[in-house]
Amino acid sequence: MKRIALVVLMLSASVASFPQNPAKSIYSGGMLILQPGYAITTSNYQTLRNLSFGIGGILRFYFLDHLTAGINGGTQKTHYSSANSDNSYLNLGYGGPFIGYSRKSGKFRYTASAFVGRGSIKNLHIESQVNHVLTEAYWHKYPVTVFSPILSLDYSLSTRLMLTFQTVCLTAFYDTNRSFFNPTFQAGVLFNR
Repeated sequence: MKRIALVVLMLSASVASFPQNPAKSIYSGGMLILQPGYAITTSNYQTLRNLSFGIGGILRFYFLDHLTAGINGGTQKTHYSSANSDNSYLNLGYGGPFIGYSRKSGKFRYTASAFVGRGSIKNLHIESQVNHVLTEAYWHKYPVTVFSPILSLDYSLSTRLMLTFQTVCLTAFYDTNRSFFNPTFQAGVLFNR
């Protein structure tokens, strides 16, 4: 967390040192509200290939003509069925910095970047339950490093408000020999300065 705060502070100082052209955006940030995806992984108990849903946020700084950097984070939760329960889930929480290329053309901004961050995978596997009482359940939490390309298309509704549409493929390796893949579509609102 201290590293992320330091990176944001350094990026803010760098942005402030560039001449500010009112015609160019300095940064944009906002919520990624809609995040459907498809999780592919294995747990201690079964192979998972299910839909996932999440929420997240992004903050981008724009440098020079085409460079962008910032922070990205969120969660992706995958519900799945086990032998005697429909309430098991696997949750990926992640956050960290990214860097990439950005180009603005008219009302559109195109961005391609690479993300590397830290996070955790939490897995509640319910083997059996009676009504709301868990009779046999297992909880696992794994620290992970998450990698992902980020491809985004932003559309300006006004000089201060943009819609953003992104595709990511959240990739993590955990528990020495397991992998987690989650291709995800993200849609949200960004505010510009």
